[in-house]
Amino acid sequence: MSNIYNKNLNDFTRKYLISNNKLSREDILFQGVNYNNIKAQIFEDLLLYDKTTFKVYGENIPLAFLINELSVKGIERLIEKEDIQFALWTPSIMHVVSNIKGVVPLCSGRLNSPVHCEPEQSIESGLNFLTNLSQKNKKIIKRKLRDKYIIPKEGIETESKEFTISAFKSNKFTSYGLNNEEDLTLLSKEKKETLNKCASDLLEYKFTISEQLTINRHSEFEPLFRGVVSNCIKHDEIVNEIITIENFPNLKEVFFNLKKTSFKDIIKLREKNNIKKFRNWLNEISDNVELNDVTKEYIDSIENSKGFFETKKGRFTKNITMSLLGAGVGSIAGPMGTAIGGVTGSLISPSADFALDMIDEYFISELSKGWTPRMFFDEINKLK
Repeated sequence: MSNIYNKNLNDFTRKYLISNNKLSREDILFQGVNYNNIKAQIFEDLLLYDKTTFKVYGENIPLAFLINELSVKGIERLIEKEDIQFALWTPSIMHVVSNIKGVVPLCSGRLNSPVHCEPEQSIESGLNFLTNLSQKNKKIIKRKLRDKYIIPKEGIETESKEFTISAFKSNKFTSYGLNNEEDLTLLSKEKKETLNKCASDLLEYKFTISEQLTINRHSEFEPLFRGVVSNCIKHDEIVNEIITIENFPNLKEVFFNLKKTSFKDIIKLREKNNIKKFRNWLNEISDNVELNDVTKEYIDSIENSKGFFETKKGRFTKNITMSLLGAGVGSIAGPMGTAIGGVTGSLISPSADFALDMIDEYFISELSKGWTPRMFFDEINKLK
């Protein structure tokens, strides 16, 4: 099962939906663009992945956003089908502001206030951002969602901090403007922030690995630990490879040009047969095929697809179907043949053949086409 990690919705909602936040001029200017980008990301995630895990820091404001955009019923459906879950973010990487000789500036810890570590408190405080949501609906959502939370495993924040310190001592940060000849305990503010960001990015990668999640957000520090996290981004890279082969826009671009589909329709759209089959195909490719072989595998899947009637079971079903259809024509022709004698056979036989040809052409042959991953793109094209 594919499971995509989405942290951007948490960042967006905490920036724009918490009233006492101070927004920069740039934040205000690009609020509408950022809003549409977030929706486009969710659109893509829900189509391409079996499940989406949304990061939550404290109040579950992402939940409030999703309810507002997809409706209460829509979110209930996603929860009930286990298509979404939430990761309550408790680990933290920090750095000391004032240098102290001999004291390493990076430190790690855990948040322990109820809203940051107790799912019910997180849900309840998040739902309070929806002023028009009834108490009944709040109770229903809280009951259904409280067990759909995951919490990062203990210790990964310490491991991430230690890895970053070790990388500094091994002089791995030269391309980022740091040198191990400097005293680690007396670094400038900017250099401490660089180390902090690296440790924080690694922390999220380690979390995605521990929960077998895919991450499509690439860190500037990825070269330092790409070998460890390659599986976290493989699914995303496979999709990009196939989109390139098809010369097809990425799904975010498709979202921006939707004319026949609203954002709320994404829940029904992700359950369409061609969409689900494509997700299953992606999972199989991701588990069994190297990235270098994706193009060949995709083309082979299109050229060598077997329709239902090309399988052993399908051939048997087609023979039975044709026999039953023949028997049906015979039962109609029988009494007529009795009435007008031997002439009937020569008159009815061409009609029977024609009937069988029509049915085979317009109905049964649909099953002989076989499913290919390209049908996913055909489905998406219907939305434009």
